[in-house]
Amino acid sequence: MKFIDEATIDISAGDGGSGCASFRREKFIPFGGPNGGDGGRGGSVWALADRNINTLIDYRYARRHEARNGEAGRGSDQFGAAGDDIVLRMPVGTIVTDAESGQAVTELLEHGQKVLLAKGGDGGFGNLHFKSSTNRSPRQKTPGWPGEKKKLALELRVLADVGLLGMPNAGKSTLIAAVSNARPKIADYPFTTLHPNLGVVRVGPEKSFVVADVPGLIEGASEGAGLGHQFLRHLQRTRLLLHVVDMAPFDDAVDPVAQARAIVAELKKYDPALHAKPRWLVLNKLDMVPAEERAARVKDFVRRLRWKGPVFQVSALAREGLGPLIEQAYAHVAQHHATDEPVDPRFDAPAGGGQP
Repeated sequence: MKFIDEATIDISAGDGGSGCASFRREKFIPFGGPNGGDGGRGGSVWALADRNINTLIDYRYARRHEARNGEAGRGSDQFGAAGDDIVLRMPVGTIVTDAESGQAVTELLEHGQKVLLAKGGDGGFGNLHFKSSTNRSPRQKTPGWPGEKKKLALELRVLADVGLLGMPNAGKSTLIAAVSNARPKIADYPFTTLHPNLGVVRVGPEKSFVVADVPGLIEGASEGAGLGHQFLRHLQRTRLLLHVVDMAPFDDAVDPVAQARAIVAELKKYDPALHAKPRWLVLNKLDMVPAEERAARVKDFVRRLRWKGPVFQVSALAREGLGPLIEQAYAHVAQHHATDEPVDPRFDAPAGGGQP
């Protein structure tokens, strides 16, 4: 299935039915009085978070969603039937925004969460509604109220605890495949990953966390270069970022320190709150570095980068050094699970702290 994480839809709630102006007409009852019923309520449009849906592809091709109008009132005291509501099922993690005003409407964070997007119009009043002791034969009726109509922008941000960050071909896909149940495409060329991949890392019985791998970043990503900038939003809900660095690039002219600094700079340009998240350094592909040179190369890298945070030396392909990494990542996620709930800043939420 093609991964779609953005879509724009038009929704229209149903209009309320018109009220009816009629009078009771029966033999031997010359003054039966008013008996026109009210119109029915128009159908509303709801959003429902569904964990079984992983993409917004359905809304890329079906953009118009209309609820039914309410029925008009009838004589003999008959009220119109209400229009049926429609429910739009969306992936957990979807942010719904008014496309015209830019105002956030809702954020679907839990399975089964149901939110009203557009309210159906109320039905109009029939002349039965206006009957009184001084107005015994009213002829007034009112039309139904119109339903709400909106143009909405849908944006999916995957719900992950840990996000992988790095240059193309840094080994992020190999890492997520080694520690989780995810099976992304892995190849020896850049931009192998074209859309975010999610994996569940199981540390022990009832101990797990979700890790997200997004396409690699390149210099200029904050201005739209490359593929990674399209999916950086998926890292904004994570509690921890793992910066994966290729310690054995194919080209000897490539400097891993310069690449790491470029990633940090692009992250800060894109979103300062994302840059402020806790970030750990994962030095990958150390199995391709001669054993006698590893310690010196790692020490030189950390010194030149002036890194003061946690550093992990791993080989995702050989599955070396992954145990301490996932155990400490789980401990960090579990510690901040209750106190550092990641939410969208547009909903007046506090941003998490991080490495400078």
